[in-house]
Amino acid sequence: MKRFLYLMVLFLSLFLPKVTFATDFIDGFEDVPLMHGLKQQENQNFSFGNEESGYTEALLYPVKKMAFEDVGLFYIDVLPKFGWLLLSQKTDYISFIRDKDTLEISRQSARPLKISVSIKSKN
Repeated sequence: MKRFLYLMVLFLSLFLPKVTFATDFIDGFEDVPLMHGLKQQENQNFSFGNEESGYTEALLYPVKKMAFEDVGLFYIDVLPKFGWLLLSQKTDYISFIRDKDTLEISRQSARPLKISVSIKSKN
């Protein structure tokens, strides 16, 4: 599955210039690209679950000056290419849905900018 996702990102990066900004995926998330300019906070992933439901969360921070609006625009553009449908959008929060999974991206703080990415799954 990871090989397929890697090939899909490679293919998209060749033909869709906006996707080239995402070269890696968020650790712990199979198919959520890491926006160029963001870093994942190490040792801060949180994950639990069972066969019926699960929850995974990661914290991100920028390595260069950017606003949460930039992050939101990136993910609103890129995530539908991975099958995610935009569910809700607010100034400090966006959410997507795919099958029985909900992906949430939210601003935890503005200065310094900290972003939480989480997936809630139900089988």
